[in-house]
Amino acid sequence: MSEPTDITVRIRLFASLRRFQPADVDGPIALRLRAGAVVRDAVAALGIPEESAGIVVCNDAHLELGSPLRDGAEVSLFPPLAGGVTAGVS
Repeated sequence: MSEPTDITVRIRLFASLRRFQPADVDGPIALRLRAGAVVRDAVAALGIPEESAGIVVCNDAHLELGSPLRDGAEVSLFPPLAGGVTAGVS
């Protein structure tokens, strides 16, 4: 049996990343990518600057931009979070 040449993933955008949501799509965005695609490929396909994709979650696991994607994956993208306290800063 041969390997699939394409995969389809569903992307949910949150907070300020919603501005990259296609106007004709309500809810998750279905993206068709080449087999072997990584999170970075999905981010680029949506026109999102890499530095704007701060937190990536799939199946309750944190992913990096270089993490591989599987066919049927449901990925949530969040912008970087600000706040908190840096150690040693008062």
